[in-house]
Amino acid sequence: MELGCSTILYGGYNLEVAMERIRAAGYRAIELCCIPGMAPHLDIGESDAYYRDIRRRAANHQLAIESLGASGNLDDGDRFLHILDAAASVSAPVVTTGPGGIPDDEKSFTATVDKINALAVRAARRGVRLSIKPHVGNAVYNTETAFRFMQRVDRRWVGINYDATHVWRSPQREVPGESIDRISEYILSLRIRDVKGRQTAIGPVENQVAGQGDMNLHAQAIAFRKIPGLKHAVLEIVGTRDMDVGDIDSVLRRSFDYFLPLFK
Repeated sequence: MELGCSTILYGGYNLEVAMERIRAAGYRAIELCCIPGMAPHLDIGESDAYYRDIRRRAANHQLAIESLGASGNLDDGDRFLHILDAAASVSAPVVTTGPGGIPDDEKSFTATVDKINALAVRAARRGVRLSIKPHVGNAVYNTETAFRFMQRVDRRWVGINYDATHVWRSPQREVPGESIDRISEYILSLRIRDVKGRQTAIGPVENQVAGQGDMNLHAQAIAFRKIPGLKHAVLEIVGTRDMDVGDIDSVLRRSFDYFLPLFK
């Protein structure tokens, strides 16, 4: 399995800076973010030439486009359709996003399933799959709700974007290395980082750096490497937007050095 990195870490810088520094740190793939206000690295509704240039630039940096990151866009139906178009245009096989909704509310859970199933039909027409992250505070937020969710969606076009730090911070206080088997067959994409504590908020950047938190990253990596067809483990750390670029580089390098032996 190869290591990748989300461009969200360089959300305050342009895409060229993000790709150059992600590749320099050793990563081989990117989650290309299309998130207004956080990581606006891909525009929607652009020309074919624009998207060809994005593909060319990623190839020049020897970076695979693992996915298109679209967190926060799911409830804007028209915009999300343009995101699906953009994903197809840059040859991103997957669009990642959160489920939305509220936890432990059956009406909200059903509405979330229905919304994603409707979007999956549109995604299928474009040859793009949806990867939904179980997320603290959302309708799908832990292993059990992720399992239930996957029984009610079209699994040909919908999967799980698994981030162990969200499962860890769920009210059930799960240990991801022990619970992942229940949903491992549905995991379409993987996000990696550390976290300190089980509070709702993820916490400061430094506590998300691999080895600085409470996660058993070694045990998780063993479980992740068993998932068939999973090619990339992608670093996703939030809170770096206003950091100096050199400090972000340090976060990337230290995380890479920690994770690389775990995923070889």
